Amino acid sequence: MENNAERKIHPYLIAITVMLPTFMVLMDTSIVSVALRYIAGPLSVTPDDAAWTLTVYLAANAIILPITGFLSQKFGRKNFFLFNVIGFTISSFLCGIAPNLDLLLLFRTIQGATGGALQPLSQAILMESFPIEKRTKAMAIFAVGVIFAPILGPLLGGYIVNNYSWRWMFLINVPFGILATIMILMLIFDPDYAKAKKFLKIDYLALSFLIIGIGSFQVMLDRGQEYNWLNSNFIVALAILSFFFVLMFLIRTFYSKNPFIRLKLLKDSNYASAAIAMFFLGFIFFVTVALLPNFVQTFLGYDAYTAGLIMMPGGIASLIVLLFLNRFSHQVDHKMSIFIGSIIVFYSLYLMQQLNLTASPYFVTLGRVMIGFGLPFIFIPINVVAFNFLKKEDFNEASSVINFTRNIGGSIGISFMIDTLIERRFIFHRDALVSHLSPTNPIFNNMFDKMRHFLVSTGGISFVNTYHAAIALANKTLTGQSLIMAYQDAFHIMMWSSLIFIPLLLGIKKIKKSKNESKQPTIVEM
Repeated sequence: MENNAERKIHPYLIAITVMLPTFMVLMDTSIVSVALRYIAGPLSVTPDDAAWTLTVYLAANAIILPITGFLSQKFGRKNFFLFNVIGFTISSFLCGIAPNLDLLLLFRTIQGATGGALQPLSQAILMESFPIEKRTKAMAIFAVGVIFAPILGPLLGGYIVNNYSWRWMFLINVPFGILATIMILMLIFDPDYAKAKKFLKIDYLALSFLIIGIGSFQVMLDRGQEYNWLNSNFIVALAILSFFFVLMFLIRTFYSKNPFIRLKLLKDSNYASAAIAMFFLGFIFFVTVALLPNFVQTFLGYDAYTAGLIMMPGGIASLIVLLFLNRFSHQVDHKMSIFIGSIIVFYSLYLMQQLNLTASPYFVTLGRVMIGFGLPFIFIPINVVAFNFLKKEDFNEASSVINFTRNIGGSIGISFMIDTLIERRFIFHRDALVSHLSPTNPIFNNMFDKMRHFLVSTGGISFVNTYHAAIALANKTLTGQSLIMAYQDAFHIMMWSSLIFIPLLLGIKKIKKSKNESKQPTIVEM
């Protein structure tokens, strides 16, 4: 069978083909988050029960990612890609008609497993379809889906649940899945090295280690704060299972002749640096995508749809940068781009840590726009340099691990920053502020008297009767101030985390330009 280049298929047609299913998958990662209570009601379950639809999807997604490269070699990349697109489409339809929570969880698990494989496969096909000097353009196209889909998810989800049934969040995937299937059949063809290698044997013991280890880890992250982390025997058991079975998987992988993941790829400093960088990029990106909508809904009183609209200018800013990088791809210095992006992201998070109870929507949008400008300057070069010195037959496997580290970074970030840190820092700040609310504190007494006079002037009640109302008002103010300080702490930690990309530049090497383009890439220390 001829490959895409021999068929002379335009690479942009291939890009559209592989981006369509990837966009669906990434959007489905976030679209359900705004609709849990809308799912819970019709299915007669609690919102906590409905939250398992997120957990099982993320767990299945995380499990399949590391082994996607191996499975695509075993069954053939096009066959495996097509199987997962069809599986994702069918499971989306089944999620949309699920009559109860048990079946919905089953179908969401299938959806997460089939969807997880689509991201690395799409990236590998895309990188292969463009020559090395045009891979910045390829990654600019890939970034459209990676950056826009998680932003569009809550916006589209909010619109659907406000105007239609929650079931349409899943059913909307069906026509796009059918279109993607037709386009793959017509436009995607495997080169020789991507065809099925039936002689490869699946190590079912290693696979079971991976499923238990990564599955336990993802469930622990997603439900840890709800069960109070290590104070819960359930979470402790998950932590032990995760550590033990991931360790066993790595040991088994190290000694295997046909491992799911070839650890020797990490000897390439570009690839190793990119894998670490993608972990932190996922950490920052997914946390900000989740934190800002939470902020505007909690403090500005916006609904999910309006909160999504607040995020859109940041997506437009990213699109502008993507167009710029696409237009000037030949002139882009990847290390300088990452450095510039790091500084922009650092500044945007510096702005976000100043958010307070009087912050205007415009100030919130400014921070989102700034980070929207900065992230593509990091995301695109990292993905390009990761593949610079890898063979094309390694792309599937390398892309699987890169996408896995990004998703795990996002999962850890959301679990640590949103589910845990904000709640605990809220308690910390509230306790600290309460310690100053004392009748012996003249500042508090002065503020309390002003509150009581304010209630007299606006409420039409006597001064004597304002005491309890003023206490309630002070408590409300205290709660709001404590929560906003917790948000500021979260943004402060992310601000300093964004600088991790700068020292990682030391591990990145570039390809020496040669007049003879047929020569193998030459590594030059920078």
